[in-house]
Amino acid sequence: MLRWKVLLVLVVMLTPLSGCTSEEEESTQVFPSFSAVADNGETYDNARMDGSAFIVVFSAEWCNSPCYTTMHAIWNAKAELPVLVMSTDPAENAGGYSLEEWHDAANAHDDDENTGDTGVELTTYAFMKGTEAGEELGITRPGSLAFVNGDGEVTYLHEGRMDDSATILEKWNQANE
Repeated sequence: MLRWKVLLVLVVMLTPLSGCTSEEEESTQVFPSFSAVADNGETYDNARMDGSAFIVVFSAEWCNSPCYTTMHAIWNAKAELPVLVMSTDPAENAGGYSLEEWHDAANAHDDDENTGDTGVELTTYAFMKGTEAGEELGITRPGSLAFVNGDGEVTYLHEGRMDDSATILEKWNQANE
């Protein structure tokens, strides 16, 4: 009988602490303010993207892998997603490439010179300069990704190469809910 009383006292004492050990909800991270002219001559900014989910690939003009690999993995997971490719190089550093040449190099990543297969063209990808958004998010590695929902909130941030189609689709679906 004494055991039951002790157990009852412990349960009553510990009940108010039951929520203290659970995981707290993560704070929402808003995608930083940005505005840049892309290789297609159009300006992309927060206002333009408002209400639409999108993916950002943080890249560098000189980065063919993991950057181009990640870009093509997204396309192969689901073609024609809205993808903004933001440079991790300062805007004044052209890296030897124009935005158009950079986009062409990314398109050519899956070309096969031996067979003449030209692979896919990343037609819905907009390449732009500007490191500010990546810096504000703490991005330090080219090839990194941000999945952003229609409210401008970052739903998933990944540093480094991403070539897993299942994860790409899962994270895209979460951002696009």
